[in-house]
Amino acid sequence: MADIVDLQWFKDTGETKSPDQVEEEIVEAMPSLDEMAAVMTMSSDELFVELLSRVEYGKSLRESISTTTLITELTNRALHMELLCEVATQIKE
Repeated sequence: MADIVDLQWFKDTGETKSPDQVEEEIVEAMPSLDEMAAVMTMSSDELFVELLSRVEYGKSLRESISTTTLITELTNRALHMELLCEVATQIKE
């Protein structure tokens, strides 16, 4: 079976990482299920206000949710809304 190699790490350092190290880093970078569930239950307005609070005031209303997860969820929702609008404009009345 082939090994997983972190090419950016190898390019930067000239060293390779073991597959276990790469897997651990991937798992650590992923948001927890609780964090994902919390973000998915929030309205788009709540997500926007939370992100705005962090950017403008440096304060968080929900510290258990990472900024990256907020941005990812808002981006996904915006892309879906854009796609829906695009499809809706193609409907012939």
